[in-house]
Amino acid sequence: MRITRLVAENIKRLKAIDLNPNDHINRISGGNGSGKTSALDSIEWALTGTSTVPKQPVRKGAGRALIQLDLGDIIVTRRFTEGGPRNGSLIVESKSDRSTFKSPQDMLDKFMGKISFDPLEFLRMKPEQQSMVLRSLVKLEIDLDELDKAYQADYLRRREAKKEKLAVETRRDAVYVAPDLPKDKVDEAVLVQQLTEASSFNANIERLQRERDDYNENIAILARDIDDQRAKIAELRAEADRLEEEADGWFETHEKNVRERQKWKPLPELRDAAALAEEITKARTVNQGIDRRAMRDGYQNEADVLSVEIDNLSEALDDRERVKAEAMAKAEFPVQGLAFGEDEVIYNGFPFGQISNAEQIRCSVAIGMASNPELRVMRIKDGSLLDEDAMKVLAEMAEAHDFQVFLECVDTSGKVGVYLEDGEVTAINPEPLNDAKKEEKKPSASKKRTKVQA
Repeated sequence: MRITRLVAENIKRLKAIDLNPNDHINRISGGNGSGKTSALDSIEWALTGTSTVPKQPVRKGAGRALIQLDLGDIIVTRRFTEGGPRNGSLIVESKSDRSTFKSPQDMLDKFMGKISFDPLEFLRMKPEQQSMVLRSLVKLEIDLDELDKAYQADYLRRREAKKEKLAVETRRDAVYVAPDLPKDKVDEAVLVQQLTEASSFNANIERLQRERDDYNENIAILARDIDDQRAKIAELRAEADRLEEEADGWFETHEKNVRERQKWKPLPELRDAAALAEEITKARTVNQGIDRRAMRDGYQNEADVLSVEIDNLSEALDDRERVKAEAMAKAEFPVQGLAFGEDEVIYNGFPFGQISNAEQIRCSVAIGMASNPELRVMRIKDGSLLDEDAMKVLAEMAEAHDFQVFLECVDTSGKVGVYLEDGEVTAINPEPLNDAKKEEKKPSASKKRTKVQA
């Protein structure tokens, strides 16, 4: 279904036009304010309903406005009066029997796609918006949103697992372990017990030595006292008996002590406590090294577990990518090579924004055509932005897919497409890939017309 005739009167800046558009390319040109946009808006307003119509659709001072589209099998007539888009009427009638449809807008909505779809507008969308548009057109055997959600969850977990693994490996590598450590720990408790016993033993020996030193000193004192007493005997003969008796007593004690001393056994040598302390220090160093080795081994085990998790997640991600790829391989895309990336459109393996301008135009036009399967009409607002190569691509695709394209072009030469001045058509120019029946004589640009055969 396409537009075979467009009649519009008093729509925005339009006064009156009556066009029989080409089957494929239709450029509507003119300067600013000439009515180009009004002409294309009239097509959209006739079909999409009042939601897209502005508050004042009627040309200022006209009072009434009319849009009529001949779509081949049906004729759509929409009228407006001043006061807003709801002040008007819509009639959809069959050309075969002139019968009208009771719910005309519902009828139009059933076969209409996005009449205002603009390939250039698609190019300006953000990648995630482009992906949403394409997803709305392509039907897959799988729930792509659920698959992407699961993929994203696994992807984020794998990323976190990699971070955790790196952190664990960093902590592991920061633990220094001497290469010559023994396998088992040294029993520090035994060494400490030996040190305690050695200290106690040495203290006892030292105590006994002091006692013996004191004993020897007492013997020496007694010996001196004996000498003193004997010296006094000579001087103090009067006290000789008493002192002799006392001296004899001391002598007996002395002799007893000497005999007792002769019974002493030699004291053992002092134990080397310093060596034991040094051995304990070495043992602690060894044990700390073994502890660090155990710590490092624990980190390694943790890293190994994370490695397994990462491998499993990677396998799950690969499986989802495979399922996604198989589903997309079975799906019918508007253009071969299109696919869904992560919140973006992919073409032949490259992000859409990185492919050539000609490829972007071709893909965008194909997507626009796929969104309008019944009413094969497309509107491009900024047609002036398309260069010669892009226009060639557009014309080829319009003819190949039997699509009718309306382009709005800023041009004041009067030599481009349907040329408008002051709301009326003043010239018609041939379009690329025109059909033979369109090769009619172009009307003079000097004379304004309200009805032209494109």
